[in-house]
Amino acid sequence: MAIPHPRDVQLAAVRWLDERYPFTKAVDEALYQRVPNFANAFYYCFGGMVFILIVFQLLTGVLLALYYVPDASSNPAPAYQSVNFIQNQVFLGWLIRGVHFWAANLLIIMVLLHMARVYWTGSYRAPRELNWIVGVTMLFIILALALTGYLLPWDTKAYFATEVTIKITAGIPIGPVSAFIKELLQGGPVVGPPTLQRFFTLHVFVLPALIVLLMYVHFRFIRAHGISEPL
Repeated sequence: MAIPHPRDVQLAAVRWLDERYPFTKAVDEALYQRVPNFANAFYYCFGGMVFILIVFQLLTGVLLALYYVPDASSNPAPAYQSVNFIQNQVFLGWLIRGVHFWAANLLIIMVLLHMARVYWTGSYRAPRELNWIVGVTMLFIILALALTGYLLPWDTKAYFATEVTIKITAGIPIGPVSAFIKELLQGGPVVGPPTLQRFFTLHVFVLPALIVLLMYVHFRFIRAHGISEPL
């Protein structure tokens, strides 16, 4: 018995949408695409794993943000107390925070494996060099997400690790640039409440928006050029 195509079992709401926007056509173009046989190799799955992990990070990040308080103006800091509350009192809070933490580490590994596969198969060559640049930019944004998220628990380890990182940026051999980056990240003479607020803004608003935008551009490039064959 043939399986009916989704177009044959549309709901009334979907038909109503189709009359006003080609909803079904957009879904078909996004989901129904022929994949070449060589893409069945396991190392072609790293890119898909990156996408899944980014979705996990966005979803768990939204849940954590419901309880997190980006405030370090008192002692003990509300930021530290809110993380402790999520970990020990919120229902399944420990699980959501654990998924967010370990998925962040696994995301970096998968991005590096994906880029290694792209390099090994020669997929960075013309006409795909712009997509390679987009991918490298996404790698730096993901590393920045890991850096900014590390400070948010506002414990001793996070504080001193961030202080060391900011001092490293201050060692850039271009005086005005290093001073500007340090001031931009730190928000004051030392790591303090303004630093936490800036890292929170970058981690929750700026960097996720950039990663979603670049991910869309990345997928459009893939649709335009197709999946590259190994050399």
